[in-house]
Amino acid sequence: MVRSDSHPSTDEQQFECIDCLERVVSDDRVSVCPVCGSRMQNVSLPRE
Repeated sequence: MVRSDSHPSTDEQQFECIDCLERVVSDDRVSVCPVCGSRMQNVSLPRE
């Protein structure tokens, strides 16, 4: 399930495209941007 909510639940993760910066919220891993086809990264995880 892919949603465009700005506030994900605890089970959902937020992914951002490395090229066009499109963001999606999903229960499942999203690896390809639905807009431009580029790689998505999980931005729900804290970065060090």
